[in-house]
Amino acid sequence: MPETNARMDALTPRIAGIAYALPASSVTVRELDGRGQLESRPELLEEFGFAQVCVATTETPYEMALQAAEQLLDRSGIDPESIGLLIYGGPQGPTAFTTAPAPDVSAASHRTLARFAFPGTRLQHDLGLTGASTFGLDQLACTTLFTSIRVARALCLAEGIDRALCVVSEFFPADAGREALFNCSSDAGVAVLVERTGGPNRIVASAHVTKGYYWDPQARRDEIAAAYFPTAKHVIERTLADAGWSRSDVDWVIPHNVSERSWQILLGLTGLTAARIWSRNIARVGHTLAGDNFINLADALDSGAVEPGQRLLLFSFGYGAHWTGLAIEA
Repeated sequence: MPETNARMDALTPRIAGIAYALPASSVTVRELDGRGQLESRPELLEEFGFAQVCVATTETPYEMALQAAEQLLDRSGIDPESIGLLIYGGPQGPTAFTTAPAPDVSAASHRTLARFAFPGTRLQHDLGLTGASTFGLDQLACTTLFTSIRVARALCLAEGIDRALCVVSEFFPADAGREALFNCSSDAGVAVLVERTGGPNRIVASAHVTKGYYWDPQARRDEIAAAYFPTAKHVIERTLADAGWSRSDVDWVIPHNVSERSWQILLGLTGLTAARIWSRNIARVGHTLAGDNFINLADALDSGAVEPGQRLLLFSFGYGAHWTGLAIEA
């Protein structure tokens, strides 16, 4: 039986590396309020655990994505040509290559071949991933990286791809709002390496639920808030069931950086009250949309807090509306 388990582990794709890039500048919650970029009182957001967000002032979305991917490749020491798949999620076209795209610039670019300058293929070229097929994911909001990893895992198994690189870049124009349902948002680039061969940080299970009824978040704001917790509970329970885990098996919850209060509620609803939650980045970097869970996972692993063999639950919600979970064994 142990030999059988070992063979199965060797066939389970894993997260082999994570790297992220944050802008050099940060802005406090109270400064965001002074700029008119919040919907709620700053005192309330501070009470929910937010202190500051990272704001790109000179960096472009593409530069953050490239920096994260370069760091990951450098740290892993692997040959770029060994990567067989690149999945990109983030701003497209001219928006990806400028710090503050203006509507007239975007419109002008759509009259030329510049509209076909895609950041995903540029990443493939700049990183030297000559053996990687490339595509982009869109319309998944905060669940983009979860879905990228899910697709990478499936293709690694189905097509025998040894390594896949998943990269996301999150970016807000200079005057954009920085709050969504009591959460403060940052800019960031995140890269995750998925390998087909066995080892630590095995991807044991994943679950994804989409409810298209909530496609218009402005019109259905209150309904989304009401649906968030029961659907999150369902997806977390499904993730645990697919992994063959009980609630007590979970050692760590690696969260998306939404308010600490919402996580307290969700942990109580799911019965994961014994699991520890890696929440220290909520105040430090705020909500980096698709990157949150994996920035937190990288920091939790690097700090030594997560021990080999421990079981980790990752969960995120994205407008659209999507709820997604991931079970990982360190």
